[in-house]
Amino acid sequence: MKKNNKGFSLVELIIVIAIMAVLIGLLAPQYLKFVKQSKISADISNAQSLATAVNVAFAASEIGECDLSGTSGDVSGVSAQWPESKLVESGQWTIKVGADGVETVKLSGVELYPTPAGDWAN
Repeated sequence: MKKNNKGFSLVELIIVIAIMAVLIGLLAPQYLKFVKQSKISADISNAQSLATAVNVAFAASEIGECDLSGTSGDVSGVSAQWPESKLVESGQWTIKVGADGVETVKLSGVELYPTPAGDWAN
């Protein structure tokens, strides 16, 4: 009499599920870390883009020394938009323009330009 042994046993399926659970437990924190790093990189890139746009407007004498801030809409006197932060919910952008152009760009009080600080520095 021949037995028809097709498929997997319950024990084999439980072992595979246990291995998958261990792998997910080990890899999930790394994945979340990479997601946070990508959001930080996006915010720093946005700060650099804002600084470039404001420096262009400053060089063209469209704006002078001032402090600009906002969360949405056009940047005053500059052909740029306030970007939405990837890391900070409803973050407030602040740009300080001095005699030589952009001095600092901050997001919710944390400096991102010229040198990132706080969580963004890592």
